[in-house]
Amino acid sequence: MDLGFECILQVKIPVTDLRRSVNWYRRVFGLRLAWEFGEHGVVTGAVLTDDAERFLVGLRRLDTVAGEPSLSGFDVVSLGVPSVDVLRALAERFDELDVDHGPLLDRGPGGGVQLDVPDPDGTVIRILSPFGEHEPFTGVEFGPDGAPSFYTTPRLELD
Repeated sequence: MDLGFECILQVKIPVTDLRRSVNWYRRVFGLRLAWEFGEHGVVTGAVLTDDAERFLVGLRRLDTVAGEPSLSGFDVVSLGVPSVDVLRALAERFDELDVDHGPLLDRGPGGGVQLDVPDPDGTVIRILSPFGEHEPFTGVEFGPDGAPSFYTTPRLELD
């Protein structure tokens, strides 16, 4: 069913140090500060965007978020790039900026290639190349060594 959605426009990430995180996202991803939000005279959130305003990254001070979630090590969002060559160029950029990142990881049949970069709080920003041809459903299980194995019948029992 088409509900009319075109894309995910914004992702909002809780951060421990708003200024540090705004500076990091600006430096690493070339984003610009588009909005700030405040409460009681204190800036508690910010929204950054690319120059074409194709996507927004919202950052919110962790001490103002209900439940104080921890996303360290979790890939809360995946950004798409047009090719593996772009991923390679990004990895080189991150190296030049001395920004920690994971290796280029082939996700297997039809899964594209990924590059993970953790932000200052450890929240992972995953960057993906286009997916190749793939089955209508593919399951992936990661073994103890991190190697993926694939299956074609869903294991999740759905209603």
